[in-house]
Amino acid sequence: TTDKEILNNNVIMSPESGTITVRATARQHEEIQRFLNQVLGNVQRQVLIEATVAEVQLSNQYQAGIDWQRIAGDYRYTQSGSNLGISPFYSFKYSNPNSSLGSISATVNLLEQFGQVKVLSSPKIMTLNNQTAVIRVADNLVYFGTSAVPYQVVIGNTTTTTFKVTTTPKVVPVGLIMNITPQISDNDEVTLNVRPTITRVIGYVTDPNPDFANSEVGNKIPEIQVREMESILKINNGDIAIMGGLMQDTIEQNTTGIPLLSKLPLVGDLFSNRNDKYVKTELVIFLRPIVVRDASINGDLRGYKPFLPNPTPPDNLPSTGLTY
Repeated sequence: TTDKEILNNNVIMSPESGTITVRATARQHEEIQRFLNQVLGNVQRQVLIEATVAEVQLSNQYQAGIDWQRIAGDYRYTQSGSNLGISPFYSFKYSNPNSSLGSISATVNLLEQFGQVKVLSSPKIMTLNNQTAVIRVADNLVYFGTSAVPYQVVIGNTTTTTFKVTTTPKVVPVGLIMNITPQISDNDEVTLNVRPTITRVIGYVTDPNPDFANSEVGNKIPEIQVREMESILKINNGDIAIMGGLMQDTIEQNTTGIPLLSKLPLVGDLFSNRNDKYVKTELVIFLRPIVVRDASINGDLRGYKPFLPNPTPPDNLPSTGLTY
């Protein structure tokens, strides 16, 4: 008799009812119960993830990017992942040793010494252990796929070729989409598998289908710029992970001139002044995982009571580090 046969004869699993029937000794039952309690405990654990996506318009002296050594100071500062010169992004673990938990808002404020900081989004999401959460802050850009089918129309002795044009709506997301999968260890360390994708429209191109040229039907298709990274980070409960290094150059065109005269053809440029500004920005993503043991309004989430109808002030700030 093999171990597999013994298992088949002594364990009956019913996925429909969610039950397991085991025929074993009392000691074996205790071991099985201990194992099931451990599995259920790991599955039911949750993580609150605070995410902040910021864009820094770099000043002239920091065109090479944010100098993280300048803001390390009294903070713990550990680089992880690939070498900065090789990888298009980098990631850090960042926390204040004087406090058991960090603060994303304080960390974002430190970036102001490198240029103008613009927070693009600051979502919060809760997910179970080992389950993927999706943060989506994007607009659905609608464009149309067009097809032109030629056909002939005969009127008397005259044959005319015309086109039947049909359109199909299509959607592309423009903004931020981030997939996060947390894994909680026994000592409350959180391993995050993070994949953020940032998209934006940089222009429109014309469909080169020759049928459109013949039918005089134009079809503009959006040209999408994609900035994407993927990283696996291990962070202590309440610490802040920083992902950055995605930089882009843009040109801001500013034109001033004398009204009416600057709009004249051929000579309008004589009465106008064009000042192009070259801007370099760096995208930075802050992630702060907080392990939630009691996901109730009177437990670890009691700090959210003021945001409910007829709010009551929280008794004490939760020990898990939720800040309000």
